[in-house]
Amino acid sequence: MLVAALVVTVGIAVLQIVLATHVRSTLKACAAEGARTAAVARLGDDAGADRALECAASSLGRDVEVAVAHDAVGGRDTVSVTLTGQAPALSFWTGGAVEANGRALVEGDDAP
Repeated sequence: MLVAALVVTVGIAVLQIVLATHVRSTLKACAAEGARTAAVARLGDDAGADRALECAASSLGRDVEVAVAHDAVGGRDTVSVTLTGQAPALSFWTGGAVEANGRALVEGDDAP
């Protein structure tokens, strides 16, 4: 009986890690897509944020927060989109916050 309880607990813990990893991977893909959309000339940050939120909502069905920032990496302008959401919780564990970001080089006339 004690071994069965231990096996179930370890199984739930592994499943929790797998679900958190899945959410993070999905958020990372959606953030990268939002960054690519925001980096395209004449679309802007709002279009990138909307695309990232739309992707996350359709893929995960969860509420996420989005932040868009501009950085310079190696002398080139980049757009960074960060998505933050909650991982699903199993049993008595809490899911916790999951954060993922994506970057893209800025395209258009102002790009070097």
